Amino acid sequence: MPTAAASATRPHFKIGRDREGHWIAVETHGRGGGYFRSRDDALHYARAEAGADAVSFSARPLALRLS
Repeated sequence: MPTAAASATRPHFKIGRDREGHWIAVETHGRGGGYFRSRDDALHYARAEAGADAVSFSARPLALRLS
């Protein structure tokens, strides 16, 4: 069973569309993410990075900050 500290540092991804309609996956702490051709591609990436139980979908538009 993961500890609270381990789950706080574990990556979690949100998947959704940006304001222009592109599919994106965004790590909630800003440490990763990207633009994808499809929902399935974004989901595949996020699951590979964080595991299936650390991915959720956003009903609101998302933004990916590239800095």
